[in-house]
Amino acid sequence: MTRRTLDRETTPEHHLTVVARDGGGLQCRSEVRVTLSDVNDNAPQFVPDAHYTGSVKEDASVGTPILRVAAFDPDIGLNRRVRYSMEPPHVGAVFAVDAVSGVITLLQSLDREQQTSYDLTVSAIDQVESLVLVQTELVRRLSNFFIHGSCCH
Repeated sequence: MTRRTLDRETTPEHHLTVVARDGGGLQCRSEVRVTLSDVNDNAPQFVPDAHYTGSVKEDASVGTPILRVAAFDPDIGLNRRVRYSMEPPHVGAVFAVDAVSGVITLLQSLDREQQTSYDLTVSAIDQVESLVLVQTELVRRLSNFFIHGSCCH
């Protein structure tokens, strides 16, 4: 039993001195080190904690990397591994996000005359020991995603 909640991210290890006394006045003492195991108690957070803005030329090739999003999870081990996904309606359409690196790439040709900007939503999720993905409520919008016209006339 503890007097307060333990948090591995704040204090990963505790040192205690245990003293045992008998009725005759004799005692012994032992030093105990308690190392806390990690639990998946933290959600990933995007770095920086702000909106991302990117731009791409209209004539950019399919597969062009445009922007990298990043999230951090203070847990350790598998609980720390972050994966990214993109929310509809752009999933599998115009842009894709690499699940491991967070790099957003172009999936198809762009036409500035048809659409000049996109708002994308990317989620960061972490993995628990069973490798089940747990989605966080931390979602950031990639806003002001402008398509620039061709540079040559």
